[in-house]
Amino acid sequence: MKNSIKKEKSFSHFLKGTDFLTLLGAMIASAYGLSLVYSATYSSLTDGRVVSSDVRSMLVSVAGGLIIAIAVSNIDYEIISKLWPIIAAGCVGLMIFTFFFGVSPASRQDARSWLDLKIFYFQPSELLKVGFIISFSYHLDLVKDKLNKLKTIIPLVIHGAIPVGLVLLTGDAGSALIFLMMFIGMLFLAKVNIGYFVAGICAIIVGFVVAWKAGIISGIQRQRIVALFYPNDYKDVMYQQNNGKIALGNGGLFGQGYLNGDMTQGNAVPENQNDMILTVAGEELGFVGAIFVILVLGYIILRVMKTALRARDNVGYLMCSGIAVMLFAQVVVNVGMELSLLPCIGITLPLFSAGGSSSLCIYLAIGLELSIYRYSRRPSETLFYTR
Repeated sequence: MKNSIKKEKSFSHFLKGTDFLTLLGAMIASAYGLSLVYSATYSSLTDGRVVSSDVRSMLVSVAGGLIIAIAVSNIDYEIISKLWPIIAAGCVGLMIFTFFFGVSPASRQDARSWLDLKIFYFQPSELLKVGFIISFSYHLDLVKDKLNKLKTIIPLVIHGAIPVGLVLLTGDAGSALIFLMMFIGMLFLAKVNIGYFVAGICAIIVGFVVAWKAGIISGIQRQRIVALFYPNDYKDVMYQQNNGKIALGNGGLFGQGYLNGDMTQGNAVPENQNDMILTVAGEELGFVGAIFVILVLGYIILRVMKTALRARDNVGYLMCSGIAVMLFAQVVVNVGMELSLLPCIGITLPLFSAGGSSSLCIYLAIGLELSIYRYSRRPSETLFYTR
């Protein structure tokens, strides 16, 4: 009888400590994303197949991600943060391994950023994002009392430069941009003096100009940037983005109907199950369907930031801030790509685009947020409070 009461009480504490609203938001996003990926690949189904490999991969990653998120939510994030050297070493080691043994999928011949695990392709840079959030949060917390001293800023810059350099070595300029935005965003939310940001932005501009003049930025990457300003001269380069905008416009307010989009079902928008997933929502479900995508993601980001503001300590605040910045950066870059405001650099829309690595690692990050939510509550309300 006592064991039964104890189990019931533990389960009750588990339920009370779970951030169901954030988890529900992520599940709604994944369910909506799966429906869009199914539509994007529907016309390519052959030989009686019910779903595409992209849908299967996404289903498995979402299911696995939910299990991981719930498991991580029951581990005190303070324990996780103290394991940062092991986590960082593992992520960096995986990236170095990718540099030598990585492969390029047919759709991304410009980047050797994936590992062929035979069952599916895994992109280590997605895991590195979570590892960076954990290690950088711990680093920022260690130096919080002398954060604005130059001798503190320099090691922080080196810390931020490591993931950027690693992903650039694999040819993944898009992920490098996301890491740069995460680095800047986390420093800003840690309240680093604004003067350092001004100096940093000036350095980035100078570095970009030098890289451009020296030809370091070359080939297709250079063409994609120039094409934004001279689209008529680079119609081949802008083909994906131009057709994506046409598809978005085709939907009007309420869309052409699910599985009935002319360009979506006609395969006129390359990679619309990945980078251009918003065009599927826009064409088939209209402006209403597209804006709902943004609203769901915005809701998740705001929930994560709310948890950050209620975290029990600075590490928890910084971890949640890093997760929110990561999601925000990917949304801004992906939507900017689809609207031709930014060059097409292969960034997926979180929880909506096909891609097992992305979904799995985002759920891992959500698991961290759930842990911070749980262990920032009063000790009597948590299941495994360690302090």
